[in-house]
Amino acid sequence: MTEQQIKELAENALHQACSYMQDAIGVKTGDFAVLYFTSEILDDIHATFAQYIEQEIEYRRATREN
Repeated sequence: MTEQQIKELAENALHQACSYMQDAIGVKTGDFAVLYFTSEILDDIHATFAQYIEQEIEYRRATREN
């Protein structure tokens, strides 16, 4: 996967997670999420998801080779 694809996957994962939680608690709009997820928080979440994605891909490659 390219860096851009990983970034998009991480962004989609965050959207899915927020949507899942919002649905569970009856949130109708994402207005508060926009306020909550400041640049710093978004950067940390994206970095965490991106690292997970990269490690998952690497693990998959490593286990295929064995």
